[in-house]
Amino acid sequence: MSTVDGQRGAAASDPLFTPLRIGSVTMRNRLMQAAHSKLYAVGGRESQQEIDYFARRAEGGTALFIAGNRFVHPSSAIRGFVDGWRTDIVEADRRLTDAVHARGAKIFAQLNHHGAQASPDGPDGPRPVFSASRMLSPSTGAATVEATVDDLAAFAEGWVVTAENALRGGFDGVEVHMAHGYLLHQFLSPLYNQRTDKYGGGMLERTRFPLEVLRGVRERVGDEAVVGVRIVANEFDDAGLSRDDCLAIIDHLRKNVRIDYINLAGGEYHQVHYVFPSSAMPAAWLRDDVAAVKQHNADIPVFGVGAAATVDDARAVIVDGLADLVALTRGQIADPDLATKLRTGAPVTHCIRLNQGCLARTGAGLPMGCTVNPTVGREAARAVPDAVAEAMHVGVVGGGPADLKAAVELSRNGHRVTLFEASAQLGGQLNLAARVPGRDSIRLLVDDLTRDAADVDVRLETRVDAAVLAAASDPFDHVIVATGSLPAERGSTVTNAASASLAILAGQPGVVNAWEAIEHPELLKSPVLVVDHDGTPYASGVALAIAAAADDVRLVTRFDTAFPFIRGSQDRDHLHRRLFRVPGTPGELPGDGAFAIDVSATPTLFEPDAARATIRELPSGGERDVEARTVVLVTPREQVQFDTAGVDVPVTVVGDARAPRSIDAAIFDGFEVAFALGDVRSA
Repeated sequence: MSTVDGQRGAAASDPLFTPLRIGSVTMRNRLMQAAHSKLYAVGGRESQQEIDYFARRAEGGTALFIAGNRFVHPSSAIRGFVDGWRTDIVEADRRLTDAVHARGAKIFAQLNHHGAQASPDGPDGPRPVFSASRMLSPSTGAATVEATVDDLAAFAEGWVVTAENALRGGFDGVEVHMAHGYLLHQFLSPLYNQRTDKYGGGMLERTRFPLEVLRGVRERVGDEAVVGVRIVANEFDDAGLSRDDCLAIIDHLRKNVRIDYINLAGGEYHQVHYVFPSSAMPAAWLRDDVAAVKQHNADIPVFGVGAAATVDDARAVIVDGLADLVALTRGQIADPDLATKLRTGAPVTHCIRLNQGCLARTGAGLPMGCTVNPTVGREAARAVPDAVAEAMHVGVVGGGPADLKAAVELSRNGHRVTLFEASAQLGGQLNLAARVPGRDSIRLLVDDLTRDAADVDVRLETRVDAAVLAAASDPFDHVIVATGSLPAERGSTVTNAASASLAILAGQPGVVNAWEAIEHPELLKSPVLVVDHDGTPYASGVALAIAAAADDVRLVTRFDTAFPFIRGSQDRDHLHRRLFRVPGTPGELPGDGAFAIDVSATPTLFEPDAARATIRELPSGGERDVEARTVVLVTPREQVQFDTAGVDVPVTVVGDARAPRSIDAAIFDGFEVAFALGDVRSA
């Protein structure tokens, strides 16, 4: 039996790999990648970086891609995205669609206007921000302008032109974006639409402009073209659209214009954790709403976003009839071969849903990457390592994420690798991070790296120094040092006075460092005072762990807001809701403890016997006492030094040992050193 026949046989018996027809287009299986921001476009056009990204995942077996956020009007343009209304984008589009088609996949273009979520600073300078009604944007804080009837006519024409351009560029269909709190969603939702003209009021009036856009697109592209919608299934807000409201809107749209498929979403920017769900959110957070939409729309394909609890659960979504396609968008960022692996049963590299490498980077205006996959956005440059003459024996000191990633990649390239880890388990700080409530997904990364290191000579509970490495009976050709970091007793980023205060606090009875607080929650005697001089996701993880373990916690931070360095991940609002135990918050913390935050303050004195601490307000210099029996210091970590004197082969330091940073940086460092050492070629 040929390979092709074998694949057909597998597809016949596997619901996940049966074809699906959407309008005039047939998908080869039921796995898709929904639209997501990458910031890969250059000059408002598709780039080779974007083409390489999609082509790699098409090679991996994905059936359908949605090329996201092709903007329909200059008032919503963002650098790094495609200007969909421009006719000069067609040639670049054709290169993208040809590359996807050559690998057996289909691709639709998503047409959008951000409305109230658009930045008031556009690529060419300041601009007004339009919305259904005047309001303060929940994403930028900008005061929006209520779009006039003339504005709406211009926007509607932009949608039509953008759809026409997309089909000329070879896209298999177009998707009109009516979700995520963007412009068309703003007209649908009472959270945004307070208009008193024909576009505001009841459901019929609020759907009028989205329907005009949809009709215009359909009329321009004709009946043969695929036209679908990305639409909200539930806003998860008492003042917003319920599931039943969304079902009624979908029914009304479908009665008035032909829609070929429904691609679902949840929430909007007042509930942004549903738009960009992190690891703290339930994995299948939209499952019931997807099932309800499918039940009411059995005659057309429904795309299941947020419907699969795990990548392995994708098959059940199809078998149980919850949806017709399954979107594993971040899963396919992390593993471009996810579709093939689900078909063959090969082990998968899992997304850990931290949103750091993808969303946090694009939120900071940087091209999308991935925490667990350092090749994302660099598919061409990092496809094959440089060639080397012969295999080497590489010693790796440490068993954390940087060390493990380096060891795994070196072993895959054919090098012999011996890894020394002083403790009894692999994973390093990942084991600590996985204990934070809502971040247990990090355990997937530890398991994946450990599994992939099967061909590495791993020596646990083995502490080595330069002398041991130099005297090895099987000499090393290269040594990689990744000895990690430890909590610092004072922060290098703080003022001298504040640093001195932390030094005084450190070592006192009742004062513990961040790691001790997570590993030994029995040390936390309430009230607990958390002193944050870090402000990163690391600090927020410490706060979550302490809030779950103690019943009275106050956080003091020297910054002007709590956790200022997690803005890009869109996780701050959800984090605060969890810390303050807002009723109904998904991923809520156990218990019912109290939590409070003091900003722009620092402790100057701790008296455990008196169960109090003195804190100084940094702007005013005023001091006041707060109750505290335990103080937890959260400061930037310090690298663990490893003396390499006497090692006469090349040494590369990676991960936190090089500079304490994020998981992303550790994985990236480990991959890069392995890539630099090259692919094995026989001499």
